[in-house]
Amino acid sequence: MRRREETLGRYNLLDEKWISVIRGIDGQTELVSLKELFANAQNYYDLSGEMKTQDFSILRFLLAVLHTVFSRFDVDGSPYPMIKIDEERYRQLGPVIEDLEEYEDALFDTWLNLWERKCFPEIIQDYLEKWRDHFNLFDEKYPFYQVTKEDIEELADGGGQFFGKNLNRTVSESNNKIALFSPTGSVDENKDRMTYDQLVRWLITFQGYTGTGDKKKVKNTTSTCSKGWLFDLGGVYLQGKNLFETLMLNCCLSTIGDEGEGQWQIPSWERSPREHVDIYFKREVNNLASLYTNWSRIIYFDQNYEEDTPFQCAIAKLPEINHVGNFLEPMTCWAKANNGPNKGFYVPKKHRPEEAMWRNFSALLGFKRGEESSQRPGIIQWYGQVSSDLEEIAYNRITICGISMKDDGNATSWSPTDEIADSINLSAMVAADLDDDGWLYLINKLIGRTEETVQRTLKSFLLKISQIRGYDKKDTRLIHREMEEFYQRIDASFREWLYSIEISDSKDDQSRRWYGILEEALLEFGFELFSQSNTRDMKGIRKDKKVVNIATAYDEFRRHVYKEFHREG
Repeated sequence: MRRREETLGRYNLLDEKWISVIRGIDGQTELVSLKELFANAQNYYDLSGEMKTQDFSILRFLLAVLHTVFSRFDVDGSPYPMIKIDEERYRQLGPVIEDLEEYEDALFDTWLNLWERKCFPEIIQDYLEKWRDHFNLFDEKYPFYQVTKEDIEELADGGGQFFGKNLNRTVSESNNKIALFSPTGSVDENKDRMTYDQLVRWLITFQGYTGTGDKKKVKNTTSTCSKGWLFDLGGVYLQGKNLFETLMLNCCLSTIGDEGEGQWQIPSWERSPREHVDIYFKREVNNLASLYTNWSRIIYFDQNYEEDTPFQCAIAKLPEINHVGNFLEPMTCWAKANNGPNKGFYVPKKHRPEEAMWRNFSALLGFKRGEESSQRPGIIQWYGQVSSDLEEIAYNRITICGISMKDDGNATSWSPTDEIADSINLSAMVAADLDDDGWLYLINKLIGRTEETVQRTLKSFLLKISQIRGYDKKDTRLIHREMEEFYQRIDASFREWLYSIEISDSKDDQSRRWYGILEEALLEFGFELFSQSNTRDMKGIRKDKKVVNIATAYDEFRRHVYKEFHREG
């Protein structure tokens, strides 16, 4: 048994290698410490954890560090004159009340200077050292992302029991099936065993994607319990050529809208565990650093845990942070709710598993589609702002990534079952063209017409086939299956077309090019459906004193396709 003094300050995240990255030089993965990551971010291609949802969680944790440091210091490590800094901890001592506009300008200048340097300055290392004692995975006073034993006893009567296999299964396994990822194998006993680095990564991920199946609540929790802030998001982030660029592109240093103005950045590690718990009852998650490091559970680890023993901990639910109209969050799609208690209000719009990311273009870029209105993700707004000031960014290609977690559909548990991850690549200048008559507006319009055209032509053809085969009107399996198959067929073609667009291209020429691709794909797919017909399809049915068979339906389909793409004007 470890002596009491040996349990203090064990496994410090500043020095221990726990973040999985892809090296830019050879594409190999390696584990690095928090200090190593910021010192060498320009040399790493990307994060490389066990799941994309895990990478997204850790990306936000890293962004919380950047938001905290560079909301207080410029690239030279000098504090902004508008704020007061505690020299002992580099803690900001209050909000910016006066000179807010000058402060915003200074933040933006800092971002531009950081980008031009191509690497992070020493001030990040200095700041992290000031808070070293709050980055110990095991500590009796400030355990990372956890509460103390005294806290969990007082706040939740010791909490509910939680095992290593529960953590693995909660994040990566569905309905007791074989895990999508299991770091230590599929044997039940082994699932309880995790290395320290795995434990840190899953701890951060678990706080973002939890579910609600566990029973124990923090005392006096009367509102809805959190299933993890990230669980409800249609996550959006921008990926650069290396990890430094990715972090910078997603670091919205200047505040977005009115949310956050006058507030200062306070990540979870700048509070004691008990102080951090209190903010969920006081509704004080009002800055990005706090939002990016928020908790869904209070968690207590056994301070004597060793890697070679089964892991277990105690947990209890915290109140949920309000998602409705919470535009402080910049890394999600938004849409107005059409029904339920939030009808008419903006809520995060999760990505759909059966729908490629480009088909959700309107929500992704904040464009209106039909009667549906949308709110542009803050990260897209930010990108438009910085790209207009940096020519280097404007002439690159940009990758817009989407990430969501699927659930089991059970309102009593909301257990995570699988992740949804997708991306689209396009010219940076095109991605920044947010004008009412710009490229993004046109692309959104073309996607809308694409879906309308597919509905009017292919779906109508499939409805006729269903009628010919005598399917019940409520049986839409054929229609759904073939429609999704068609969208999968054109997915690569659309992505290639989108990637090929240059800002100088003719909008009319590129529109005609896509419509030509779409017309050819529809005719080819329709012919395949016709070619697969059977004797019953050819015999058909009588309707309105006429014979309707696969041949007549196919002929009608071809006429509809021609009309769609060869209208006068």
